[in-house]
Amino acid sequence: MKKKFFHIVLTLLVSSFVLSGCFDENFSNDPNDHLTFSTDIVKFDTIFTQRGTATLSFKVYNHAKKSLKIESVTLADAANSGFFINVDGSKGPVIRDLEVRGRDSLYVFVEANVDPANQNSPLLIKDSIVFITNGVRQDVKLEAYGQDVNVLRGEVLPDGENITFSNEKPYLIYDSLVVSPASSLILPEGTTLYFHSKAVLEVKGKVEAQGSTVRPVTFRGDRLDRMFVDLPYDYLPGQWGGIHIHKDSYDNRFDHVSMRGTSTGIVIDSSDVSRTKITFSNSVIHNSSNNLVSSTESKIVAWNCQFSNASGALMSLSGGEAEFIHCTFANYFQLMDVIKSPLLIFDRYTQTDQSLPLKALFANCIIIGNGTLMQPLELLNTQIYFNTCLFRVDGSDDENFNHCIWNGDPMFVATGDNYQYNFNLSSESSAAYRAGNTAFVNENTRTDLLGNPRLEGINPDVGAYQYVTPIE
Repeated sequence: MKKKFFHIVLTLLVSSFVLSGCFDENFSNDPNDHLTFSTDIVKFDTIFTQRGTATLSFKVYNHAKKSLKIESVTLADAANSGFFINVDGSKGPVIRDLEVRGRDSLYVFVEANVDPANQNSPLLIKDSIVFITNGVRQDVKLEAYGQDVNVLRGEVLPDGENITFSNEKPYLIYDSLVVSPASSLILPEGTTLYFHSKAVLEVKGKVEAQGSTVRPVTFRGDRLDRMFVDLPYDYLPGQWGGIHIHKDSYDNRFDHVSMRGTSTGIVIDSSDVSRTKITFSNSVIHNSSNNLVSSTESKIVAWNCQFSNASGALMSLSGGEAEFIHCTFANYFQLMDVIKSPLLIFDRYTQTDQSLPLKALFANCIIIGNGTLMQPLELLNTQIYFNTCLFRVDGSDDENFNHCIWNGDPMFVATGDNYQYNFNLSSESSAAYRAGNTAFVNENTRTDLLGNPRLEGINPDVGAYQYVTPIE
């Protein structure tokens, strides 16, 4: 019994000594042992007021052999800034007595929720997270831009009225925005419409988007954060629904519009082909997870436009009439899905008892990308014509293809590296350079999409953009 008691006492003494020794040996009080951080500043993309952001995080490292005791972690201006922190599972704004073991790390999570600023321009909000370790003060800066918005939830514009949106601050649309019959929605230059997931613009009346080269009218999704460091959600398709132009809607005008990131693109219902359904000019329609533009027995007109990147067709025309002058059709879609359709789809292109055949003209256009060019491939005896267009496939002219550039390389600036796209011409060696027909340079196309002149007496470049010699 005495022997057993002796072993118990000895074990307790040894355990106490070991624990005490470990604590003394592994816990540092040296001010030279300090923390390091994975970043010295956490920056949020612009966030809408009264709506929380996605959570960002950074890591806190202890590179010393011994454990470090963090006396406090404090959000310096928590009462005013709108930031929130969580350190290793403990919520702020003040967390005390944290331990980081030697050669170990912990996570800090940061959120932001910005109150309305009652101003039109984005407001810069700053704060810092202060760490005190062994009496040493260190901090990580926090920054965010808060943007006030006009919030619309299932808004139906009054019937029979002309409504002009303000360009002073953006609109954030949930569910839908409906332009009633006999109404007009006027969007002046610089107007931005952010659409929440699956939200749509339903046009039963008319939309007049009147942007400019430096201040386009913008339609885009409302995700302002990033999927990855180098991949903003704004680069992705499927961020919002799209635009639906209904049967009795006519004379829509999209001038200097930037539209991107949709699920269904622009869907145009059948109507009276003697009236113009929509006119696109100097605009960029980009990135859809289905067709980019789908028109059924309608009349559409476009010049100086870029139609780019879709999992479906860039342009699906079913009957009706269409004219595209100095447009760039480029499909290098690669994010979230694959290209599932030809660039151009033509349907109802022959005479039937129920409808007139499709009439379409593409002139001075670039039509290029990954995947099949068009459907059908054989256009003989149709009223679908291509005049002075550039293709990246082999072919030859016939009655439907006139003076076309076959197997030509437009030499675009960027076609998807690091998720970047730029369909300007990069060189005078481009097959599109001065290859256009002067007959299609008129009052509308005297300048290109960016406002660069197409000079009189010189053949224009094919596509929406004129090559501009870089200034050295």
